[in-house]
Amino acid sequence: MISNNKMYILMKEGKRQAHLSGNNVLVSSVSEIDKMDLPAFFSYDEHKYKGNRFLWSEPGRTLSFVGLGSVLTLTANNATTRYEEINDAWTAIATEAIIDHNISGYVGPILFGGFSFDPNIARTEKWGDFAHTSFAVPQFMVTEHEGKTWLTINAWISPDEGDIEQETLSIDLAKYAYVASDRDILQSIMKEEIAPSDWMSAVGNAASSIRNGELEKVVLARAITLEAKEPFHAEEVVRSLLSDQLDTYVFAIDKQCSCFVGATPERLIKRQGDQFQTLSLAGSIARGATVSEDEHLGSFLSQDVKNLHEHELAVHMIKDAMLELCEDVDAPDAPIIRKLKDIQHLATPISGQAKPNVTLLQAVEALHPTPALGGMPRQAALESIRTLEHMDRGWYAAPIGWLNTRLEGEFAAAIRSALLKDRRAYLFAGCGIVGDSDPLSEYNETALKFRPMLAALQAIDVEE
Repeated sequence: MISNNKMYILMKEGKRQAHLSGNNVLVSSVSEIDKMDLPAFFSYDEHKYKGNRFLWSEPGRTLSFVGLGSVLTLTANNATTRYEEINDAWTAIATEAIIDHNISGYVGPILFGGFSFDPNIARTEKWGDFAHTSFAVPQFMVTEHEGKTWLTINAWISPDEGDIEQETLSIDLAKYAYVASDRDILQSIMKEEIAPSDWMSAVGNAASSIRNGELEKVVLARAITLEAKEPFHAEEVVRSLLSDQLDTYVFAIDKQCSCFVGATPERLIKRQGDQFQTLSLAGSIARGATVSEDEHLGSFLSQDVKNLHEHELAVHMIKDAMLELCEDVDAPDAPIIRKLKDIQHLATPISGQAKPNVTLLQAVEALHPTPALGGMPRQAALESIRTLEHMDRGWYAAPIGWLNTRLEGEFAAAIRSALLKDRRAYLFAGCGIVGDSDPLSEYNETALKFRPMLAALQAIDVEE
């Protein structure tokens, strides 16, 4: 059991500052600890922290966060100003925060959360737990970075704060040892395709609109549903994704009745110091069963006119947005092949130095949705998605990520994902439609993109 005396002292200072200013004060203490089992920590005292948990892990697992509880939550009143509202609220809080340990941007208070894909779509019951904008600072957070592990404890002190109970600052690290689940993970699961013929018809209609010059590209997504005999367990799902999808961002955002989880390869934007880094990821093909087949497929992708056109549209839009945000923008002349476990993509990394006063959330707003997630022109593509998809994307393909008190952080596009609701899981996948898109080929591409989550949910071989 860790009882943080240092935090107790800091909270007294926070109480004094809050009383003088009349405003709440965020207080944070950090201690270096032994390495821990992050999925087990995610499920620590699940009954107590259910609905207030998050997990985030970078590709290569060089940086991971797991947070439990919530000392403060930020939402936005207006969908049109939601990025600005979160930025302004967090800036004010971060400026006054009392932090005892700030040697890096990865410990201390981290604001984690995200936005819905399209706040102008009516929220369905499926996504009822997820507001169009929601962020939180956890009570307890474990950070793993470059071989070291830290525990952050946060508190949100009000001007009229009563006596501080030191027991609330204690947590039992011994419970973080992983104990293998004794439930049957190979349970009976049923899979349901949701109107596949209607979706392929929508692809055909979109391609026709593009050939008629109404837009250049649109990304259409579809969903499948899994129903299991027993509830899906987020801990087991993220444990599988962390080990099997090493080159992706693994995330889990837990709400009271559902958990959004995934393994996305797509960085939206990262800020470190005054540097922005983003990625254009558009154009896909399967992995090969042998080295030679894999190389052949990659070579085909790098020369395929349809995929190159789709990728070029995304690169141009992202570069244009970055030029508005940055003093200079750097991008290679040709895409590289990015190989994941089940799929390979055309990828172009793009970076630049932020202009003065440009914030990370301004960059998120400028980039979302990229042509790889929505299409272009952006507004025409969004209108097409609303007309053709007949689906509430919720937080699928939306920006999720984190900010520290320096206003640095990172956001990814929440693709290759699933919404877990007790015994039911909703999986989402999409693909870019251009003028020469073939509906069956696009359907098969989405089937390939479902594979990471199907495998994590033990449903890779399940038939309808």
